Amino acid sequence: MHNLINFLRKNSHWFVFIFLEIICFYFIFSSNSFQKSVFFNSSNEFTGRVYTISGNVLSYFGLRSENEELLLKNADLQSQIAELKDYIYDLENDSLKTNAFITDSLGTRQKEPHIIARVENNTISQIYNFIIINKGKKDGVVTDMGVVSQQGIVGVVRDATLNYAVVQPVLNPHSRFSCKILNSNTAGTLVWEGGDPRYASLTEYPKYEKVEKGDTIVTSGFSDIFPEGIFVGVIEDYKSGTNDNFYSLKIKLSTDFGSLKRVLLLSGKDDERKELEQKIKNVQEQ
Repeated sequence: MHNLINFLRKNSHWFVFIFLEIICFYFIFSSNSFQKSVFFNSSNEFTGRVYTISGNVLSYFGLRSENEELLLKNADLQSQIAELKDYIYDLENDSLKTNAFITDSLGTRQKEPHIIARVENNTISQIYNFIIINKGKKDGVVTDMGVVSQQGIVGVVRDATLNYAVVQPVLNPHSRFSCKILNSNTAGTLVWEGGDPRYASLTEYPKYEKVEKGDTIVTSGFSDIFPEGIFVGVIEDYKSGTNDNFYSLKIKLSTDFGSLKRVLLLSGKDDERKELEQKIKNVQEQ
């Protein structure tokens, strides 16, 4: 406090000068309209500039939070766009796959309208696996209809009620399907011997036929169930069968049975061909 008083005493003449200057300016600007207008205009200009500078400074420091908000909104929009693209892609892909599958694999053989069904129940870990689908007799489902997915062969309908049907898949020891190597006319029998649901065996395949790992296996068209050319899988390995004249081919199945959601039911051969084959069978049994 003592130092402050000494400071005021030493510089009192400056304070008196400033005080008198303020009084002088007050009288000048209050008594003369021109000087008064100049003062107010200048003060407004100065105040405006001060506000502008302070606003820019404050807005600069506020950019960080605004940028964070924009980034969050942008990330949310990008996520929504990605989900929409995936949804559109899935729709287009499903449509293209189904149309291509029906056109390329079935051709003109599919005379009856195809039936698309949803998988209601599915087992892959049992010995005798089965699949329940949500289409039945009222939808045109009958026994011995071939069942496929967009990935490949699935199985055959064994029984049907009014609204549901039971499918015996490849993953069942009772299943037997005639299959061949693509671009070959020699057929073997596709069987599942239990164990890994990803693999089956193509048995009774002649050794004189050329076999290579990675060859594509398709249905042969020699049965009432599937037309020729339905994708089955690829050869992963092969070995001599119980008879040295034949191979047993290890087939990596194209269908992922654990993730089946939709299947397509085929009408099979036409009635005229079925009738003719039944007559031949009856003659052979006589």
